[in-house]
This record gives sequence, C-alpha cells and structure tokens, in this order.
Amino acid sequence: MSVVYPDDYPKSIHEAIEAAIQVKDEDIDYSDIPPITEKEAALAKPVGDMFVERGRRNSMFINRLLNEYYAKKGITL
Repeated sequence: MSVVYPDDYPKSIHEAIEAAIQVKDEDIDYSDIPPITEKEAALAKPVGDMFVERGRRNSMFINRLLNEYYAKKGITL
C-alpha cells in the first residue's frame, strides 16, 4: 500500500464495518476532544429533528415540481 494507507487498512467497506464493530468503547481515545460545558449541553437539540424538517421541505418541493410537470401534460392528480 502507500504511506497514507497502512497495510492493515480495510480494503472494502465490508472490512471497514467489520473492523469498526470489533472496536471496544474503552479502546477509543477521546483525549483530544474538549469536554462539553453546561451551556453547550443546554443548547443541544436532537439531530433527528433537523432531518424531519428538511424531509418535509424536500417533499413539498418535489410535490410542487411533480404537480407542475403533470399540469403541463394536462394530467391532474
């Protein structure tokens, strides 16, 4: 392999997933991540909420495009 990728680097996504599954929590080094302050924790929101809102906006956009497309063809839904 190259200098960038060591010899034991996973060669496929399946190997990478299998390697990630084998890692234990206590083997992960968190020392370079600063702790979260109380102020930051109070501002935290569930990540899923962001995707729900984006999905709703995307659905509305796609529906409008489809309605315009079918309206031009003379088809009403």
